[in-house]
Amino acid sequence: MNLVATEAARERAASANKRYLDVAAVTKRFGTATVLQDLNISVARSEFISLLGPSGCGKTTLLRLIAGLMKPDGGRIAINGSDLTQVPAHKRNIGVVFQNYALFPHLTVEQNVAFGLEAQRTPKAEIGARVQNALALVRMQAFAERRISALSGGQQQRVAVARALVVKPSLLLLDEPFSALDRKLRETMQIELRHLLRDLEITSIFVTHDQDEALVMSDRIAVMNEGRIEQLGTPDEVYSAPASLHVLEFVGQSTRIGGTADASALNGTASVETPLGKILAPLHDGSGVSGKVVLGVRPECIALGERPDANFNEISAELTDIVFFGSKTALHFQPPGADDRIQVEVARVPSGIAQGVALKLYWPISETMVYPAP
Repeated sequence: MNLVATEAARERAASANKRYLDVAAVTKRFGTATVLQDLNISVARSEFISLLGPSGCGKTTLLRLIAGLMKPDGGRIAINGSDLTQVPAHKRNIGVVFQNYALFPHLTVEQNVAFGLEAQRTPKAEIGARVQNALALVRMQAFAERRISALSGGQQQRVAVARALVVKPSLLLLDEPFSALDRKLRETMQIELRHLLRDLEITSIFVTHDQDEALVMSDRIAVMNEGRIEQLGTPDEVYSAPASLHVLEFVGQSTRIGGTADASALNGTASVETPLGKILAPLHDGSGVSGKVVLGVRPECIALGERPDANFNEISAELTDIVFFGSKTALHFQPPGADDRIQVEVARVPSGIAQGVALKLYWPISETMVYPAP
């Protein structure tokens, strides 16, 4: 990750203790099913937070509770110190961009953007200028008289953002707004929206199940699972130091190796017996592990060849697949007598490498992560 961008993200995240949005002990049930249980999250002013997780983990439910489209069964939601838990949606001054954009097909672009201002009973003399300014922000002035049905998906997305921004919201919520776009356009819109919201210093919460999208856009990422937040941190923290096995598997690619950890640790390092041999992993914060565990290694940390010294783990495995991704190539290995598959990421495949060849692989002990087996 770019070092300057990472430091900027850390500075924004460091201000998160200056709470702007505060969700405290929020619970939501649907019948007998508890979707969110005592969930807590605080967001700083101007911060961009992504809620990342699989379908059904509670991301959209949390977003709708913040928007006021649902009422929590317990807990408190406040913005800038004001308790909004019982305030109806239309009085919260929160902008929402829905997954399907929720635009009015029978109205023009200009009329769609003006809708929120008219609902707020903004003076007519003011509406025109604010609509034009909002369209200028998303570069849609030339389409003001077009009907929504005449726009492409990317153009409709821009209109939805303009409609949310024109009311000068205290908070912007985005529920998977790029899911209907093709990959190239989605990547373009991610960068454009990120720059726009940071320039405007708008506090934003973004729901996505796309890990790459969250890593690209966020100041911090809240990784959710079964109605709870398993980790909240900068993109670099979430990727480089996953707090749980779920976070490791959901954010980025990884190699998993099962084994049994020795109850004793030497110099803060766990020794794990695996079908591939002994593998060492660092232990953090004085914690210890024993019994069945799962080791995790990011594919870009693994290299081909013999280890340089004792600071590296080393295994042998047979190359079974070569998968070309353009700017990188993934090599998949199957160790003998083991169910685990090892993935290695390289820029180019070295000469002489072919499927069926047994190779030695190594990676730094410091890049090995260890978790209790599920």
